[in-house]
Amino acid sequence: MNKKVIIGITTLAAVVISGTVVYAANTTAGPTPADTARSFTEKYPAVLVPEASSKPIPYKEFSDPSVYSKLESSWNKAVQTLDQKHAKGANQDSKQPAMFAQEQWDLIAGPDIEAEFESRLNRNEASSFNEVFTTATRGLKPGDLMYALLLRHNKAEAKVVWQRANGDIHVSHLRQSKDLYGNAVWSLLGSEEIASAG
Repeated sequence: MNKKVIIGITTLAAVVISGTVVYAANTTAGPTPADTARSFTEKYPAVLVPEASSKPIPYKEFSDPSVYSKLESSWNKAVQTLDQKHAKGANQDSKQPAMFAQEQWDLIAGPDIEAEFESRLNRNEASSFNEVFTTATRGLKPGDLMYALLLRHNKAEAKVVWQRANGDIHVSHLRQSKDLYGNAVWSLLGSEEIASAG
């Protein structure tokens, strides 16, 4: 049960639910000083760091190198597994072209997906992609490694991949299409588990 707690601190009242401030108001009577009409960054310009606001820092640059190396190894294993699986399928039926060509896809680390892809979509397409992506990642289980996104160069197909705790590779297939109004929407075509080769 969440309790509402009202805390009065001379000029501020706040409602706290489970440790999160959900409402804050100035409780000081009388006119508001002109200084409060300025934005936070106008009052405190020192908090602005031009480099920090211009471009997001890639996950690789701020993560622990040993952790990133393990994740990168698992993502490369997923790419190789997909490549081998589809090459084997194409060899069995020589009339069927390989469905996955590694050079047609870009790998994006999980924490970089929003900055490197999703933020470049319009609001409706980003919302559609996020909904499908969230559904795809619900398959994560304890012990699984972090996911990555394989994004096809045409930006209309994607695969969410990660390595299971047992070494198997999970792949969720996403595709962009157009709705009745010509808007880009994303859908989850399905998911598969590819057994570890060794």
